Parts: sequence; C-alpha cells; structure tokens
Amino acid sequence: MFARVFSLGIISSLFATIVSVVYTSFYTNVIVDFSEVASVIKILAYNVMIGTFASILFFGIGKIITNKSIATFLFNLLLSGVSIALVFYVLKSNDPTFKNEDAELMKDFFKGFLMPMLFFPALSWFTFKPLIIK
Repeated sequence: MFARVFSLGIISSLFATIVSVVYTSFYTNVIVDFSEVASVIKILAYNVMIGTFASILFFGIGKIITNKSIATFLFNLLLSGVSIALVFYVLKSNDPTFKNEDAELMKDFFKGFLMPMLFFPALSWFTFKPLIIK
C-alpha cells in the first residue's frame, strides 16, 4: 500500500512541477521573469517536498483511522489547510531582492505570482488519487 501512496506522491509532484514550469514560462513571457528567486529547481523541490509529506501523512492517517472515508476526508482537509496556510506564510514573508532590474521593479507582483503554485501540489494529488489508489 505504501508503494502506491508514495507513487501517487511522486507522480503528483512531477505533474505539479510541470504545471508550475508552464505557468512560470507563461508569466515570464507576459509580465516579468522571477526565475532568479523561483527557479525550476526550487519549484521541483517544493513540489517533491509537499508530495512526500502528503504521502507519509496519507499513509499514517490511513493506518490510524480505519474508516477509509473519514481518513480520506481528514487528509484532504489537512492538505487543503496546509495550502491555505502557505498563502498566509507567503503574504507575511519579506519581499525578495532581485538582481534583475525588471524583476525588482515588479517585485510587488511576486507574491501574486507564487499564489497559484501553492495549490498545484494539492490539486495534482486530488487529480491523480482516484487513478492510483482505489
């Protein structure tokens, strides 16, 4: 069972990374390039960290709570709550300093740029879970 849960975490992490990179490249072409702070490696690390954490948490909750529906609901509630909590963490964090002049002028948009990507790991998990875990 853990192998399937861990596979779900990795697959959803990779999918969230692909979606994030596509989103970042679109944002770069339309507004400004924030890649010096939000690089592909950092995006991959964030998504894999959330995917791994979600895998361990889902497996642990499933072992503690035997009712599958309640365990899934509790996990989904926690994963959604973590995503929302990350929004407040980003909003309270200090603005980064950019070497790129264009990015420095547009740094007020950086937090708005990050917000959708905070939800990509959870959305990817919710998307792939019915396919991998029955």
